[in-house]
Amino acid sequence: MSWSHPFPKSTITDRFGDNEPPRTNPHRGTDYAPGARALIPAITDGVVTRIFYSNILGWVCEIKTDEHGLYVGHSHLYCNKHDTINCNGQDHHDGTTCMSKLKVGHKVKAGQPVGRVGNSGASRGAHVHMTIAKKSDPRYANTFDIEKFIDQKLAAEKDNNAVQRQKETKEEIKPQPVEPEKSEPTQFDKPPKGIVAALRMILQWLKSLGITGK
Repeated sequence: MSWSHPFPKSTITDRFGDNEPPRTNPHRGTDYAPGARALIPAITDGVVTRIFYSNILGWVCEIKTDEHGLYVGHSHLYCNKHDTINCNGQDHHDGTTCMSKLKVGHKVKAGQPVGRVGNSGASRGAHVHMTIAKKSDPRYANTFDIEKFIDQKLAAEKDNNAVQRQKETKEEIKPQPVEPEKSEPTQFDKPPKGIVAALRMILQWLKSLGITGK
């Protein structure tokens, strides 16, 4: 099962646990800001469990991952219905979000778009607020560091790939058994019978080497 960050880590503007002003409580997620309306790819395979509007988190799309059964939240999304990053969710609590065809119960693959970067809810600039938790609903669940978790998954995947390459290399260089060379028998392979026969064989052998005369 593959995992990845939704965007390069260089786009992270606020990390998990940050408590610097104007925050009054530790940050419960990780913020990526690749630019308004940027498509947000799923970080792994899963199924859509919630699409809703929150006055704090704005438009939210939540996915339950196939591996581990964790809940990944994407918040402050762009609104497809009003074509704006600043939707207040007033007239449509029907689950309309940036991906007009994405509904609760739909399966998604890693890399498939699950939303667009917006500025809905209590947001101070276009970004996607990413959360991960063992329970559903990022408004109330006990979240943990999604950046650190993804880094750990990527490191484990890299180690597994290295082990697999080592196995493949060992199989490629495994020595193959070599059969002994077969040769046709010659007149010199049979032992001579008697002294005269032995002398004749020696003379024939010397002659074959070009040592004796005619």
